[in-house]
Amino acid sequence: MPKSKRAQKYTSGRCDFCGEERPLLWRCRRCGFTVCQVCLSQDQKYFSCNAITWLCPNCLNWETI
Repeated sequence: MPKSKRAQKYTSGRCDFCGEERPLLWRCRRCGFTVCQVCLSQDQKYFSCNAITWLCPNCLNWETI
């Protein structure tokens, strides 16, 4: 699949979890939920069990970092 057609794993903007503007946000490719690196590391128990994947709280889709 061409890269332009594929949903991006990361972006910049406002974190849906903390509401802060961030230069790097991880994005769920299924629903578009965004979470910043700060939230992922501070609240790791909510998002990840191994620091390689994270669980989207909106659609329960597993994404890799």
